[in-house]
Amino acid sequence: MRNFLINMAEVHHQLGMISHDEFWERVEVALWLSDNVEVSSDPRQSRGDGADPEEDSHEDVGESDSMISKISDGNGGSSKNDENWMEFLCLGVWVFTKSDPDSYPSVPHGHHKSQNKKWPKLNPYTGRVFKAKHQEDTSNRLSKKQMKIIWQDEKFKSFCREMVVWYQEQFPYFEFSVRRPLRMPRW
Repeated sequence: MRNFLINMAEVHHQLGMISHDEFWERVEVALWLSDNVEVSSDPRQSRGDGADPEEDSHEDVGESDSMISKISDGNGGSSKNDENWMEFLCLGVWVFTKSDPDSYPSVPHGHHKSQNKKWPKLNPYTGRVFKAKHQEDTSNRLSKKQMKIIWQDEKFKSFCREMVVWYQEQFPYFEFSVRRPLRMPRW
């Protein structure tokens, strides 16, 4: 049963029917169901790697710190080898990475302070912050002022469009939560 579930997850991922995040979640559940020693607790109840609810809030970020800035691209300024790799620093704490195969909570989404930290994540379309899958951290939700700052920046909107196009090419069967994913919010 375990091998069947993992093989089906691999096929679905290769066909672009599921995201990278969904693939690994299915593998973890398959291993857990097979009584694998490495996976002792229910992976569906995972609180998230690196989630630190005690970390400082970003509510007091000043306007000078809150502009979105490109911090590196695929020209050797990073540890990534992918020529399409690029990241932006948003509001001084949220790192948005192009070519991120994970689709939760949105495409694109921000990682808190480092693209290597799995949680918390920011959905820039709603301003909601998640400390684990389906577990919102309401204390860190972006304010209306912060949302306006993000979505009035043309570089950020362009970055989001590039990420959506890339994701559509990589995962053609992925269903976005909106009918027109290239239409960006107006604030």
